[in-house]
Amino acid sequence: MTDHRTVGFQYAVTSLLFLLVGFLLMLLMRWQLAWPGQPLPAWLVPLLGDANAPGGIMLPEFYNQLVAMHGTVMIFLAVVPMAAGAFGTLLVPQLIGAAGMALPRVSSLAFWLYAAGGAVMVASFFVDGGAANSGWTAYPPLSILATKGQTWWLVGMVFVSGSATLGAIAMITTIVRSRAPGVTLSGMPFFVWAQLVTALLLLLAFPALQAAAVFQLMDRTAGTSFFLPSGLVIGGIPLQDYSGGGSPILWQHLFWFLAHPEVYVLVLPAMGIVSEVIVSNTRRPLWGYGLMVSAVLFLGLMSMLVWAHHMFLTGMGTTLSTFFQITTMIVSIPSVVLITALVLSLWGGSIRFPTAMLFALAFLPMFGLGGLTGLPLGLAASDITLHDTYYVVAHFHYLVAPGTMFALFAGIYHWFPAVTGRALSERLGKWHFWLSFYLINNIFLPMFVIGLAGVNRRMYDAGLQFALAQPFQALQRHMTWSALALGVAQIPFLVALVMAFRRSHLSAPAGTRSHLSAPASTWPHPPAPASTRSHPPAPARTRSHPPAPDLPVWLLVAWLAMFFGSLLSGYVLLRTGNAEWPHRASGWGLALGGSALLLASAVVTRPSRAALLLSAAPGAALVAWLTTLHGAAFEAGRTPAAHLEFASWFTLTGMLLTVIALGCMAAAWSAFVRSSSPARARGLRIVWGALSLIWLVLLSAFSVA
Repeated sequence: MTDHRTVGFQYAVTSLLFLLVGFLLMLLMRWQLAWPGQPLPAWLVPLLGDANAPGGIMLPEFYNQLVAMHGTVMIFLAVVPMAAGAFGTLLVPQLIGAAGMALPRVSSLAFWLYAAGGAVMVASFFVDGGAANSGWTAYPPLSILATKGQTWWLVGMVFVSGSATLGAIAMITTIVRSRAPGVTLSGMPFFVWAQLVTALLLLLAFPALQAAAVFQLMDRTAGTSFFLPSGLVIGGIPLQDYSGGGSPILWQHLFWFLAHPEVYVLVLPAMGIVSEVIVSNTRRPLWGYGLMVSAVLFLGLMSMLVWAHHMFLTGMGTTLSTFFQITTMIVSIPSVVLITALVLSLWGGSIRFPTAMLFALAFLPMFGLGGLTGLPLGLAASDITLHDTYYVVAHFHYLVAPGTMFALFAGIYHWFPAVTGRALSERLGKWHFWLSFYLINNIFLPMFVIGLAGVNRRMYDAGLQFALAQPFQALQRHMTWSALALGVAQIPFLVALVMAFRRSHLSAPAGTRSHLSAPASTWPHPPAPASTRSHPPAPARTRSHPPAPDLPVWLLVAWLAMFFGSLLSGYVLLRTGNAEWPHRASGWGLALGGSALLLASAVVTRPSRAALLLSAAPGAALVAWLTTLHGAAFEAGRTPAAHLEFASWFTLTGMLLTVIALGCMAAAWSAFVRSSSPARARGLRIVWGALSLIWLVLLSAFSVA
C-alpha cells in the first residue's frame, strides 16, 4: 500500500514499538545503575542469559550494549520516524490540500527500508558477542575492534539512512509540487515549514554519516585503517596486521556533521506540532509567523556549521574552537525566537486546556531548560569540565524526552480524532500528562546535580569506585524508581487507545478539529470568521503550481554531491595527515576518460528504447574499465588492507562504480519495463551529467601528486 495514510500509520505503529524497546533497554540500564553488582529480578535473568548476566549479575559488556542500543533505538528508530515519518506523511499532504504524497512508491519504500534497518539493529542482540557496544556514537577505534553486533549496527544504519534520504526527497517534492491552489509558500502552515526544513536536513546532513558508515564497514570487513591510527596497543600488545595511518577524529567530524542537525530533526517537527496545537486551542493565529519561518530556515542552515562543539576535547586549535563557539551561540538565537513566538501566541487568546494543550504547553519550558543548559556545552572552557558527565545526559534528554516526546503526545491527542474518527479519553489523558510530567522531571533533573559534581556518564557501576559518585547513589535509585513509575504512567494512554478503537464512531470533545483537508490555521492572516471552524474552507485539489518534474532528480543529485563530498573530505583529511603515499593510485587519463564516457551517456539519452539502451553503454564500459583496474591492482598487491591510499582508492571508486552500475540498470529498466517519456529521459540525462562531474572531481583528487 502506498497511500500516505497507510504509510503514516505504518510509521506510527512501528516507531511506537521501537519506542517501547528503547524504554525497556533504559529500564535495564537504570536497574544496573541503581543496584550495581546485585542480581537482577529472578524472572528477568533467563531472558538475558548467562552470556549477559551470569548468576543474574549484569556484565559491563552487556551494559555497554544497552547504552549503545538505547540511544540508537530512541533517536534513529523511534523519535525521528515518529516526528518526520508518521506526522509528516500523515498530515502534510492534507494540510497543503494535496491528494497524497507526490512520490508514493518512494515514500512507501522509505518506510520498509526503515523497518528493515531497525529489525537488523535489534536482531544484533542475538548474534555472537551481542549487539553494538561502542555507544550510540560508535567512536573508533573501539567500534572497529568491537564484536559482530557493530557490523549489524552499521548495516542497519545504512538502511535507516537510506530510508531518511528517500523520505526526505518524497517530502520536499510533495511540499513544492503538490500544494493546492491558494497555498503559497508564504501561506503554508508553520508545521509544513518545519517538516520542509527537517527534510532538507535529512537530505543534506545524513550523507556524512552514510560515508562514515562505509569507511567503518571497510575497516571492519576489508582490513582497511580509515579510523585506525598507527601504533595501537591493546592489553600491552601492539595491534598486528593493519596498515595504520587512519584518524579516529575523522569519524567524529563525519558523525557530528549529521548528529547535531539530527537534534533539530527531532525538535523542528515538535515545534510545528506545538504551533498547531496552540493555535487551535487559543483560537488565534501565530504571533510572528514570518519571523518564525525565517528563524526555522536560518536554524536549519546554521545547524550544519556547529558540529565540532562536540569535539573541543580533541585538541583543536584556538581559532577553530572560537569559530565553533561563536556559531553555537548564534544558532541558539533562532531557537529563542521560535519559543518566544509560541509563548506570545498565547497572549490574548481564548485558551482551552485539553490534554493536547497541556502537553504542548509543557514542551515550552522543558525545551527551554534543555536549550539553556546546552549553552555551557558550547563554550570550550565549561565543556571541558562538563563533557561526558551526567550533565550532558540531562541536557540532551530535556530536549528529547520531556521536550520532543511531549510534543509528539500533544500531536497524538490533537489529531487522533481527525485521523481515526475516534476520540481519546480526556480524563485518562490528563492522568497520563500529569503523571508523566512529574515523573520525567524526577528522572532527569537530578542528573544535572550529579553531572555538576563531575560524575562520568559511561560507567556501568554509576562510578561507585570513585568517592565523588558515592554520595549520589540514593539519587540513582530515586531516578530508577521514577523510571519504573513512568512506565506505569503510560497505562492510561494505552487504555485510552484501546477504548477509542472499541468505539464505532467519533466522540470528539467540543472544539476538536474534525478535518484536515484545508491549510492549517497557522497562516499569517486570521482564519475565516465562521464560529464552527478553525480553518478556511478546503481548497479544490487541483494543481496550480508549476509541476517541476525534475525536482526529485535534482534532490537526488544534491544527495550524491553531499555523499561523495563526504567521502572526498575524508580522503583529503587522511592524505593531509600522511606525508608519504607509496603510489599514485590514478592518472589523468582515467579521470578525463571516465568523465567523458559519463558525459557521452548524458548526451545520447533520449526518450526512446534504443537511445536509453545506448546511454547505458558508455557507463557499462566505464564499469568494466574500472573493474579491470581493480583486478590488476589486487594482482600487484595493492589491496585495500595494504595502505590507506589503496583503501581510499578502492572505497571511493567502488562507491562510484556502484552508482554508475545502478544508473545503467535504471536506463535499461526504463527502456524495457517503463514507458519511455521525456521527463524520465531528462532525469537520466541530469544524473549522468552529475556523475560525470563527480567522477572528474574525485579522480582528479587521486591524480594530483
